[in-house]
This record gives sequence, structure tokens and C-alpha cells, in this order.
Amino acid sequence: MTTPSSPAVDPRLVTALSAECDSIGRQLRHMGQNLSILQTQLASTTVPAPAPVVPAPVASVPVVPIVPVQPMQPVRPQQSVPAWQPPTYPVAAPRQPWWQRDGVISRLLAAAGVAVTLIGVVMLLVLAAQAGLFGPPLRVLGGALLSGALVFAGVRVHGRPGGTVGAIALAATGFAGMYLDVVAASVLYGWVTTPLAVVIAFGIAAAGVALAVKWDSESLALMIVLGAAVLAPVLTSGISLTLIGFLFAIQSATFSAQLGRDWKYLGMARTVPVVLALLVAIASESIFSESGNSAVQLVISAGVVAIVGAGCAMAVQWTGSPSRDGVAGAWSTATFVVSTLPLMSVGAVLGRTESAVLYGIVAVLLLSAGASAKPLPTQLRFGLGATGALALLLCCFSGATESLIVPLILTVGMIFLGISLYAGSRFVFALGTAFVAIGSIGYLTTVPPEALTTARAASMQLGAITALSSLTAIGALVMLVWAIHRLKLIADSNAAVLWAAAGFGVLYAVTCALVSSGVEIFDSATGFVVGHSVATIVWMLAATSALVLGLNNRQHARVLLGAGLALTSAAVAKLFLFDLATLSGLVRSVAFLVVGLLLLLVGTRYARAFAKQEQVSSASTS
Repeated sequence: MTTPSSPAVDPRLVTALSAECDSIGRQLRHMGQNLSILQTQLASTTVPAPAPVVPAPVASVPVVPIVPVQPMQPVRPQQSVPAWQPPTYPVAAPRQPWWQRDGVISRLLAAAGVAVTLIGVVMLLVLAAQAGLFGPPLRVLGGALLSGALVFAGVRVHGRPGGTVGAIALAATGFAGMYLDVVAASVLYGWVTTPLAVVIAFGIAAAGVALAVKWDSESLALMIVLGAAVLAPVLTSGISLTLIGFLFAIQSATFSAQLGRDWKYLGMARTVPVVLALLVAIASESIFSESGNSAVQLVISAGVVAIVGAGCAMAVQWTGSPSRDGVAGAWSTATFVVSTLPLMSVGAVLGRTESAVLYGIVAVLLLSAGASAKPLPTQLRFGLGATGALALLLCCFSGATESLIVPLILTVGMIFLGISLYAGSRFVFALGTAFVAIGSIGYLTTVPPEALTTARAASMQLGAITALSSLTAIGALVMLVWAIHRLKLIADSNAAVLWAAAGFGVLYAVTCALVSSGVEIFDSATGFVVGHSVATIVWMLAATSALVLGLNNRQHARVLLGAGLALTSAAVAKLFLFDLATLSGLVRSVAFLVVGLLLLLVGTRYARAFAKQEQVSSASTS
């Protein structure tokens, strides 16, 4: 029996399979390296790594020719890209109550201590004098020693940790007490003449503000100024020229602290006390009519306060100053305006002629300064111009008679509007508009519609002056609308609406001018009739002009035609409802004839225009 032999094995097949297995192993190793690199990249970008891929089991490998396999190059790791992070917003810290904030309680206590101590000094100087206690030398010397000791203590405390608030309060109390001590020595005891006492008070205030500058503390300067200014009237027994002198010393002595510093409130604090004192003194002089010398002194004092206010504002806001713009500049300009209030009020203690001359000079100076002082910021120049315009308005009220005030104000308004057209300045336009508005209100008061209803009312209220006022009102309205149009304050599409609205005001003024002229030229009855008849014809002429312009101007046709038809209706209604019942004779006939002819002219012109339009339309369709 024979044994079966094993089948023969092809050695080439074994070699091929071995080579392919070796190649697959190398590829799997490279794939594992690349997967490791990819996993590192994904981990750096905080993206969850994918689940590991398990290679599928290899099935039967077909017999293929041996192909040399190139080894795979390792993939270079890419630069990691930072992951997107959602924006974070700062979380507001819980707001602390005001009494828990740093320094609030200490500042309140310090301010209260300043006030109470200064009141005690005043009580020592006044009440002790009334009760005859201690004697004048001891009272004055005690106040001076106490004030000096407070200043010395403030200087010593300032250099210590946490001693700023207390040092400011002590120094402010000391300087204000010295100031009040000098006032008492001059006013209560007469030891020092008033001019010399004012000079000494000036030096004390300047020394206190110098210390505030050294410490860079506006609070110290404010406490010195307000403490001295508020309690000084107690020592002078009310408002007087002596008190005004001492308050003026505060205003002028503390000005230098604002130069080169962004101190906002010191200017107003040093100016308001002397301004209020002057206003009260002017009101008292106007009501009780005291001596003429007092009125002159008040005028001089008001002028000096205004000059100092203007000079300080210019110096503070000159080119290069930190207080030139922003809030500090606005406060400086407001301080200047406040300083001019007494000067604008002194007309109450002067005659009409003196007031007109004074206000005229002030207006010229302020308007010239506002127009020519180019280095000054715009806001201060506006302040100068506005106060100058106010002085000019007061000059008109003081210098003109009651009947000429309205035309004079309207004329000034036209001048301002003309300047605004020449210079292209909207601020000057605003000033002119203000004058025109005030003049228009005065015009409607002097020439009310009731004056045009009957001949008796017209003869009592109308005349040559009202005719002049009407002419100036017409010029002012036309100039106002022209300035609005030229300065591009409204769109061109709305220009017709503006002109139409102004046209009705102009027609009212024209009617008043015609009736006033008729009453002035003829007697009251005849002039009234002639004026109204001519006014009706003028109304119809204006309506005809508006309708014709509406036909020729397609852009503003709707507004012009609407205004023309409204005027036509008004003219016809006036003709039948008023003229027919009021006018008589030939004048009424002429009015009816002219209005009728104008209506026929307008109707014919409209018929021709629409016929031409229909011809054009039919030609285009054919």
C-alpha cells in the first residue's frame, strides 16, 4: 500500500505574501504615528478626540504582482489654532452705600466743622461785641490767633498719612476766619479804613488760594471763598458798598488759581457772591431811590465786576489753557455771563439817556470783542456776542420812544441778518432772529387786528409810526426768509412753503401799512376806506402772482397754486364780506372792477395752460 504524497508548495507565493505582510505592517506603523499627531492637535484645540479606529480584519489576500511600496512621509504637525472663546463682560461690583465710600464721612464732618467754627468766630466778633464781653482788642486778637493756629495745624497735619481732608478743613477755616476778622476790625470797630481793609482781605484770600494751589486742592479754595463770602454780610449788617468791596476782593484775589488748571467751580464761586450783592443793592436803590452818588457808585462797581469777569474768562480760555474747552471752558463762559448781570441791571437806577449811552458803549465793546478775538474759543465768543446783543436790546428800549421801539428793534434784527448773510454765521443769524421775533411780538401788540376793523379804531391806533413799523416788519420777514434760504437751514424742496408762510405775514403788514398811510394822509373815514380798497387789490395781485408762478414752476407748483387759491378766496371773501359792507362810492367800484379783471386774467391764463397741456398729450398719444 502506498502513502499519499503532500501537495507541492509554491515558494514564490510564500515570498509574495511575506513581502505584502511586511508592507502592511509598515503602513500601519505610519498610520499610528499620524493618528498620534492628529490626536495631539485635536487635544490642543479642545475638540473631543474621535474614537480610535479599529482596523477591519483582513480577509483573503489575492495574489498580486509584487510592487515596491514607498514609505509614507510623516505629516508635519500644523500650527495649533486657538479655540474661539466667548466674549467676557466685566461684572459690575456691588455698589456700596454712600456712607461706606472712602472719605465721604470724613469730608462731611470736615465741612460741618468748617461751617460751625466760622459761625463761632462770627459770634465771637458780633455777639460778644453786642454783649460787651471781652472787649474789642481781645475779640479781634483772639479771632486772629485762633485763625492762625488753625492754618498752622492744617500745614502740619497735611504731611501726615490720611491727613489731607483734615488739613484742608483746618486751613480753610483759618483763612476764612482771618478774612472775617479783618472785616470786623474795619466795619465794627473802625480800626482800619475800608480801602486798607479791602487790600488786607485781598492778601489773605490770595494767600489761602496760593496754599490751595500748592496742595492742588480746589476744595480748599472753594471753602475759603464760600466761607468768607457767606458770613461777611453778617458783619457788615446787610448789603452795602463796603460789603461789595470785600466781596470784590475775593473775586479778584482768587482768579490766579484758575490759570493753568482745570478747576471748574472756583470761578462761579468767587463771582456769584459779589453779583448777588450788587443785584440786591441795585434793586434797593431802584425801589427806595436813595442818593444819586450811591447810584453812580453802583454803576462803577457793576462795570468793574463785569470787566474783571471778562478779563478772567479771556485769560483762562486763551490759546493753550487747559480750561479752554470742555466743561471747564463752559463754566468759565457761564461765569463771565453771570458777572455782566449787574451791569445789565443798572439801567434801573439811571435815566433813559444815561442808560442808552451806557448800554450802547457796552454793546459796542462786547460785540467787537466777540467778532475780533480770534484766539478765543467759540463758546466764549458766543458769550461775548450774546451779552453784547442783550446790551444792544436794552439800549433800544432805553434810547427810543415807546412808539419807535418796534421799528428800531426790527431794523437791528435786519442788520444782524444781513451780517449773517455776509459772514455765513448761524450764530449771528440766531441773534437777528431773536431781534425779529421780539420786534414782531411788539408789532402785533401795537398794530393788533382789531385796529383794522373800524375807522374809529384805525384813527385811534394807526398813523405814520405804525406805517413805518409795518414797512420794517415787511423788510425783516423778507430778510429772515432769505437768510434761512441762503444759509441752507432748510431743504430746497421746502423753500416754497417757507416763502408762502412768510407771504401771509407780509400781506398783513402791507394791509396795516396801507390803512395806516390812508388814515395819516386823509381823514379817518376816507383813509380807512382807501387803505382797505387798495389792500384788497394788493391781495388779489399777490394771489395772481402766486398762481402764475405755480403754472411756470413745476417743482413748487402745488405749494404756489395752493397759496394762490387761498389768497384768491381770501380776497374775494374780503371783497364781499367786508368791503361791500364797509366801503362806499367810487372806491368800492374800483375795487370790484380790479378784482374782477384779475380773476378773468387768471382764469384765461389757466384755460390756455390746460388747453396747451391737452394738445401736448394728444400729440404724444398719436
